Amino acid sequence: MSSHWKNCSVCKSLIPYNTPYYVCSVSGCKSQRKGFVFCRVQCWDEHRADLNHRNAWAEELTSPKDASASDRVPKRTVISVPTSGRPSSSGSSFGHAPIGKPIQTETLVVVSKVKQLIKDLADCNTSQCAIDALTEKVVGECRKAITAARADGRKTVMGRDIE
Repeated sequence: MSSHWKNCSVCKSLIPYNTPYYVCSVSGCKSQRKGFVFCRVQCWDEHRADLNHRNAWAEELTSPKDASASDRVPKRTVISVPTSGRPSSSGSSFGHAPIGKPIQTETLVVVSKVKQLIKDLADCNTSQCAIDALTEKVVGECRKAITAARADGRKTVMGRDIE
C-alpha cells in the first residue's frame, strides 16, 4: 500500500494522505483526465506561467484520509488563493469578496446562450476559458456595484450601481 496519495504535477514531491494540496481553477486543468495537483502554491504558480493562464487561482483541497477514501471526491476546505503578480482585468482579485471573505463562484452565465450568441454573431465556437472569463467579469462588476451601493449607504444593489 502506498504511503502517499499522489505526486505534485510540477516538482514531483509526494503529497501524503490527509494533507492540503492545490488544484488550478481552470476547468481543463482540474478535470479528472489531466488531474493536475500541486503540493504548494508556488508549484501551481509555475504551472500557471507555463500554460499562460491569465485569470486563474489555486484552490486548496485536502487529500483523502487514507487509500480506501482516495476514490471519493475531496472536500474543498479553502475556496481560493489569489494569484500573485498579474491582476485580473476587472481590477480585483477574483477569489475574494470586497470585504475580504473568500468566495466560490460557479459559472454565472448561461453557457448555451453565450455560445449561441457568439455562433450567431460571428459563426465562432466558444471555449470554456471564455465562459470562465465572462464569469470573472460578472463577479468583478458585482463587486464594483456592491462598493457603489455601500458608498451610497444602501444594502441594495441597484441598476445605477452597475456601470
